[in-house]
Amino acid sequence: MSAAGRSGAFEPGWGARGFLTANGLRTAYQRAGRRGAPVVILLHGSPESADALAPIAERLMAGFDVIGLDTPGNGLSDALPHDDPSSEDYAAQLSAVLDAFGVGQAGLYGFHTGAGTAMSFALREPARVSALSLDGYAVWTEDERADLLAHYLKTYPPVWDGAHLVRIWARLEEQLVFFPWHQARLAARMHLPPTPLKTRLRRLRDWLLAPQAYEKPYRAAFKRRGEIGPDRVAVPTLIGAMARDPLHGHLDRLQAVSAPVTIRRWGLDREAALAEITAHLTTHPGAPAAREPERAPTPVFAETPPGLPWAPDEHGGFLIDVWRRLRNHAIETAADEAELRARIDPDALQAQLLAHVARHTGLGPRDG
Repeated sequence: MSAAGRSGAFEPGWGARGFLTANGLRTAYQRAGRRGAPVVILLHGSPESADALAPIAERLMAGFDVIGLDTPGNGLSDALPHDDPSSEDYAAQLSAVLDAFGVGQAGLYGFHTGAGTAMSFALREPARVSALSLDGYAVWTEDERADLLAHYLKTYPPVWDGAHLVRIWARLEEQLVFFPWHQARLAARMHLPPTPLKTRLRRLRDWLLAPQAYEKPYRAAFKRRGEIGPDRVAVPTLIGAMARDPLHGHLDRLQAVSAPVTIRRWGLDREAALAEITAHLTTHPGAPAAREPERAPTPVFAETPPGLPWAPDEHGGFLIDVWRRLRNHAIETAADEAELRARIDPDALQAQLLAHVARHTGLGPRDG
């Protein structure tokens, strides 16, 4: 994140946005519901942010103090400093975040990558988990793990002409068609319903926020052995997946589960699945937060030229238009060669493009 520029008053997502420091790292979160009620912690999938947790958060607000985290290296949270962090490292950071809120015991919800972290935390500190709800839980085969680690984690560094933006948009679109995204074959097709453009733009923003760091939580999730946990977890645990979820078939790989574990195969009714998740967490409430966390500095985005257009389209071409305008403005206003080189540097242009996208997707004041 740029150290210069402006942050503005962030628009709310499903909850009030806040920032705390845990283990020396900034953690971004959203919070809604009833203060003083039992806490539920929500962990999103990769490479997204707490904004993706709105459907389950809205279900839980009436009865809980709901806290959704931007997990390390995603959204507006700092990445873990480890070169190759494990799921246990993410669980340790979650422990520090609970300490910051003074939460002795909480319900935990995790989606995909977040489900792996939640399970690792429940094994690490079972006394701090009142109930576990895992929405899509990965149990990779060795062949799948090797393929994902070798081919899934691609990055697209900024280049002068903005061509990387075409690849990023196409990659995000492909993830809505195939899983894994790099296997364009009928057996990998997911048959998902159309995703609203607003949601796709939010996912674009989340990708742009963590273009390199997104690899770390994904890599930890791919390396994690999913069969370890359901066979020994000691807290009330609900593990399920929707019929269209690519992890739905992974439920059949859980051959041995401990007594507190319930396995659910949900169909196409998302609301029914969310209702069951809510009921599970409601039946096993945790404890309230004992304190407000000490605030961390709000992230600051780069400055952008005035009058940049915001005209999203279905094919991502608007990104190239914004990039061209940013580059032309840098060229037209540079005072000397040194300033020109600095301003047309692809990383500098990328910071401005991110700021523009962020401001129009809830992370700062809109231009104009």
